[in-house]
Amino acid sequence: MSSPRRTILGALLATLLTAFLLPVPATAAAADDDPDVRLAIHSLSPSRLTPGASVTMTGTVTNRDDHEWSQAQAYLVIPASPFTTRAQTQKALDNPRAYTGVRVVDVGTFDELGDLAPRETRRFRIKVPYGRLGITGAEGVYPVGVQILATDTDGSRSPDAIARATTFLPLVSGDQVAVPTSIVWPFLMPDARDARGDYTEPAKLVRSIGAGGQLRNLLDLAGGTAGSGATVLLDPALLVAVDDVTHGRHLPTGFELTEPQKQASEQFLDDLLTFARARSVWVLDFDRPDDLALSQNPDLRGPLDDAIDLATEAALTTYQLSGRRVSWPTRNGLTATLLQSVRGDGDSPAIVTAEALAGWQPRLGSLVQHETAAGPMPLLVAETGSSTAGQTSVVALRQRLLSDAALATLERAIDPASRADAVTMVDAGWDPGTDWTDGQLSWAFSAPFTRGTSLDSVLTSGLSTYDGSVPTSAKARPLPRTQLQSAADIVSAGTTLSSVTRQSDAAEASRARDVAGVLGVRWRRDRVTGALVASTWARETGAMLDRISVEAPPSVTLSSSKGGFPLTITNKTDDDVSVGVSLDSSNPALDLPAVAPVEVGAGERRTLTVQVDLGRQRATFLTARLTTPEGKEIGDPSTFKVRSSSIGTVLWVAMGAAGLLVLLALVRRFHRRRTRITSEPLADDD
Repeated sequence: MSSPRRTILGALLATLLTAFLLPVPATAAAADDDPDVRLAIHSLSPSRLTPGASVTMTGTVTNRDDHEWSQAQAYLVIPASPFTTRAQTQKALDNPRAYTGVRVVDVGTFDELGDLAPRETRRFRIKVPYGRLGITGAEGVYPVGVQILATDTDGSRSPDAIARATTFLPLVSGDQVAVPTSIVWPFLMPDARDARGDYTEPAKLVRSIGAGGQLRNLLDLAGGTAGSGATVLLDPALLVAVDDVTHGRHLPTGFELTEPQKQASEQFLDDLLTFARARSVWVLDFDRPDDLALSQNPDLRGPLDDAIDLATEAALTTYQLSGRRVSWPTRNGLTATLLQSVRGDGDSPAIVTAEALAGWQPRLGSLVQHETAAGPMPLLVAETGSSTAGQTSVVALRQRLLSDAALATLERAIDPASRADAVTMVDAGWDPGTDWTDGQLSWAFSAPFTRGTSLDSVLTSGLSTYDGSVPTSAKARPLPRTQLQSAADIVSAGTTLSSVTRQSDAAEASRARDVAGVLGVRWRRDRVTGALVASTWARETGAMLDRISVEAPPSVTLSSSKGGFPLTITNKTDDDVSVGVSLDSSNPALDLPAVAPVEVGAGERRTLTVQVDLGRQRATFLTARLTTPEGKEIGDPSTFKVRSSSIGTVLWVAMGAAGLLVLLALVRRFHRRRTRITSEPLADDD
């Protein structure tokens, strides 16, 4: 007989086994371990902490999962003590799950969002009085963010947030020294031209510069930045591309702009030029060539650099801009050799990352002087700053700028020798959207510890020296030498073509843009297409020279050792040409004068008579080659045989003898007739 205790234990065991063995009902689902919920902070006030001021944060949360999240709540998160170094803020940026504080859970300090259906977006607003933040009030930068808690479909509610976003709030007393503060606005060429010479994605470019497009939005946001606090990083290829598309140049067949699109494109170009002319401009080489590949091929670099410079300067002249030339190696493409090769006159900075300079510290400042093998040059140590962990917004950029400035001014207070500053370079591909308040970003320059400064002003105010290491080799894979050789072939053929056709400056600048275009660092991502474009353009440039040719008859027979023969120069190009002809003989003892340059009109032929003296030679093979006015041989040669004929001498002797015989015959006949008449008697008169 079983005891009551044993019976109870048996029943409990059976219940547990049933719970584990029976299948889960179809209406229940397992907890979501990887929520896809997006969070964005749209506003944060105040922009810097002050005692007594409540912190208000607004934004949106979007459920991208295919199931509902119920009873969602938005909480403010902030630590008691602030960050005091950039390393701490960078860690929070790099790792969205890094510790950034505790949730403020007091009643009335969080927002009840309710249920979030799939693909649904809800707005949130959190307001927390200063006294409920739970902070120490120490000076520094407080990471502040928002976390979303919600209930899953299985009824579970994890204490881990299903979404989070973080930004920063500085707290600095008003008696600190203001530090140089600047935003670098990059405007880069987003498109490329294919082997036919057409832009590959003109529709995408038109959308980007039109209303609501990425470049249009970026320019609108940048336009609200004070001139003293902004530096424009400009690729002149963007200006040329927008101008080309607007006026229907280099467009694929069938692509046409509508009138509104054309007006929007013209407006963007005008606005970009207006914005740049009012601010400090740093100019990239046309189409951002691969500096790493160029530095690894010094034998090709000279003429390629000349072409890149021509393309860049021609664009600046066309659009009436001036600025400081600057190089921008890729993140993994910096080497000591590269810096040496791009140094120039020593006043052209290179943009690098902190990872590339192992010994760099913020106290040295964002701009430092570095000694290369070719001499000293400035380096801009810049990190892109368009986003923080979990979100991308204008607020994030503003707060990042303020936080860097706050940490810099606090460091200068501790270390008087520090040159720490706040320079942030915006990500070139960042789209700030249109949902931001005009002037919102300019608040960063109204703080007492910030001083809006252009990079040119920082550069000329004296720099710290960076004497640490620079990588000796690159992790990046540069463009292949064959692609650079194709670019060099374009330069060589183009130079020759210019010397005979007297092409305009515009034509030479266009060809220089072609050279820069095939060297663009973008081709690292599409090497097959890049190589095809380079080789095709090189072949087509060389083919232009092949349209100028010289022809001679297959064989020439001179009536004597001296004589003339015809040479015909054909010009099938669209330009007038000036070419000469050089002559070579199979007999090195034969002296042949060169033919002086002559003008041949576009689409015309011109035949010249060339005199030659074979001397005692009976025959020889001559080779005719076209030359530039400077004497450089071009095109394919024409080889033909020239011989003298002794028949000519015999013929002249025979003709002379025959003439003499005729003359003698006439004289003899005349003499005989006269003798006969004289010997006859005179007749009588009667």
